[in-house]
Amino acid sequence: MAMDLENRVFHLLVLEDDIADQEMIERHFVRSRYTFQLTWATKLAAALAHLKEQAFDAIVADVNVPDSSGVDTVSRLREHAGTSAIFVLTAMEDRDVEDEIFNAGAQDYRAKEELSDNSLGRAVVYAIQRQEQVNQNKRLVRRLKRNRMQMNLQAQQLKRKNRRLSKLYRTTREFVDNVSHDLRTPLTVIKDYVSIVRDGMAGPIGDEQKKLLGKVAIRADDLNHMVDDILDASKLEAGLLGAWRRTASVAQIIDHASCGLRERASIKGVELVIDCPQNLPEAYCDCEKAVRVINNLAINAIKHSNAGQSVTIWAKYCPIEGEISIGITDHGPGIEPESLKCIFDRFEQLDDNVSTTVQGFGLGLNIAQRLTLINLGKLSVESKVGEGSTFSFTVPLADPSEVFSRWLDIRSESNVPLKAIEIAIGDTVSDNDADDFDRFANCLLRRQDILFRVSKRHWLLVLAIPENDMMHWEERAQRDFVRFNRNRPQGPLPGFTRRVVRQWASKSSARKILGDFDHILREEFEMPEYHQLAAH
Repeated sequence: MAMDLENRVFHLLVLEDDIADQEMIERHFVRSRYTFQLTWATKLAAALAHLKEQAFDAIVADVNVPDSSGVDTVSRLREHAGTSAIFVLTAMEDRDVEDEIFNAGAQDYRAKEELSDNSLGRAVVYAIQRQEQVNQNKRLVRRLKRNRMQMNLQAQQLKRKNRRLSKLYRTTREFVDNVSHDLRTPLTVIKDYVSIVRDGMAGPIGDEQKKLLGKVAIRADDLNHMVDDILDASKLEAGLLGAWRRTASVAQIIDHASCGLRERASIKGVELVIDCPQNLPEAYCDCEKAVRVINNLAINAIKHSNAGQSVTIWAKYCPIEGEISIGITDHGPGIEPESLKCIFDRFEQLDDNVSTTVQGFGLGLNIAQRLTLINLGKLSVESKVGEGSTFSFTVPLADPSEVFSRWLDIRSESNVPLKAIEIAIGDTVSDNDADDFDRFANCLLRRQDILFRVSKRHWLLVLAIPENDMMHWEERAQRDFVRFNRNRPQGPLPGFTRRVVRQWASKSSARKILGDFDHILREEFEMPEYHQLAAH
């Protein structure tokens, strides 16, 4: 840096009307280690004229010249100096005047009698460096102001675009919901009339007619499933698809799903096999979503199977993983290895030999995967070309620690604090009313929360919620409870109590949270094992 300064030529404008002082100033600059090029002016007007014609690194000025005196000289120079430094030389020794000189915009000040051979050149160079730093800071400030203005403008544009996108999104969702509703109504009528005719209630029909009507019913079911897929996709995107997770029998889930699949398999000439042990431990999931996953996977399996083949719905207990695996195995054409990578993508359909009449929108597998995730499980596939495919998904056991651990894994990257809340209703509340309250308690959930029914009349709710949002949640809970009671045919439910049993900061480790959670189950609810709830 020092070498750069010594090689640099500094252009100075010197305002000085005294000849003796001019000679003294010139002598000091000549003897300096730095190189200066001097332009002289004896009056302020002449100096201002030079400033209009060219730029200078610095102005070295006596404040008392024939056409100006004192601080006014500095002020007028500062108005026209632009980025140049102002260095004042004067015989005045008044400290008050010195302060005024600095306030007027000078970078430095020296009394003429204090100058030595090297001090003037060095002081002027330092003044130039300080002014250059000031200039740089001003440029940065201006740039920041421009950036702030641009950011404000961009923020306003983003707000307008977001409002427009929100409006378009609401319009799109309303359109999807309305179209789906409009499709359901005629589909229901079609299915009802087909059922009436097929069952002979409108007069006798032959076996071939019955078979054809069965195919019509199956196609109507296909359309119904497409409508379900569209609605689920819309709700998933909007974050409106909640979950009612509770203790459930996997055998009952499979039995419920298979009721609508048997006729579909029979019409296709495919054998539907159920392989589900009755002694499986209970799972913890949203039964309706598990049924939807089974239906989506089994319908795909039946579509891709030929007459005479079989499709098996099976379940097995995986004690080490703390889960139950539910699968659908077919003996269809199988899936190419490269296709397995994208098979769960939205709107993805594989190019195979299946007639386009059984194709949907390509939402089924994607939705099955996302519904499985809501149930804290995983969806996987194994397939061999020419041999068939097996799609399977998991649901956790009805063990709060296992369920809570999976829930923590899903939200592991979230830095929102957690709050564990006990919700209770009175011991005199009937079992039916308690079950109804369970439905309401699940309505309080948002997508990032989880709820455990730890006894007939007690619930443990874990909220992922910032502290400043808690009041809004409380207000919504009270408001929704009033609305729930107002619409309840059996009359209003009694009030409920709630208390915070544990809070975790946003930086709490998963190990600490899990340890505290197990302690709550043991000490607060006396529940060493969740499956004991069935005995209660």
